[in-house]
Amino acid sequence: MSSAQERWSYRWGPLPSSVAPYVPTPIQVVRRMLELAEAGEDDVVYDLGCGDGRILFTAVEEFGVKKAVGYELNASMCESIMRRVRERGLEGRIEVVNGNLFLADLREASIVTLYLTTSGNSKLRPKLEEELRPGARVVSHDFPIRGWRTVKGGYPDHYSYGTHRIYVYRVPDAFRIVYEDSGDDRWRRLREIFLRLERGNRD
Repeated sequence: MSSAQERWSYRWGPLPSSVAPYVPTPIQVVRRMLELAEAGEDDVVYDLGCGDGRILFTAVEEFGVKKAVGYELNASMCESIMRRVRERGLEGRIEVVNGNLFLADLREASIVTLYLTTSGNSKLRPKLEEELRPGARVVSHDFPIRGWRTVKGGYPDHYSYGTHRIYVYRVPDAFRIVYEDSGDDRWRRLREIFLRLERGNRD
């Protein structure tokens, strides 16, 4: 077992393998995801489950991000991406790792893109909370991260593009606000109970 696998197992339990089937995100949705993330020249994009690399190439070629890194279990897809990287002269701007996305080191990422499942997002959530730096954005196609609050807030809490849903989160506000609100809710409920007991004693 590698040191990365040992760290995952120690912190969060058994290492998940594949958590979603390969379904490519339509290119128009890719562009909208990067627009909503406000991707630009100072950003490093990590696409976890990068498939054919369309988010990586769009981020670098159309949005001018500093670097894009993809994690993908399918070795042939990784080889295809790297051929295109060499053909387009994008070495150093696009990297692809043929490996488990749960072992990615996300500390340099300023944007993380996802098209997993709700359960897959839930398994990834503790890693995102621990490794992403303040200000990083997480953009998930179609599936929310349970327990997090989107930048949109309110209802609905996602952006729509045709039949597609796009969930955008900013670290650490996505989970800090939820945790703080949860604490406030508990205290508010306790206060209401005490007030009811107090009124009952007076009566």
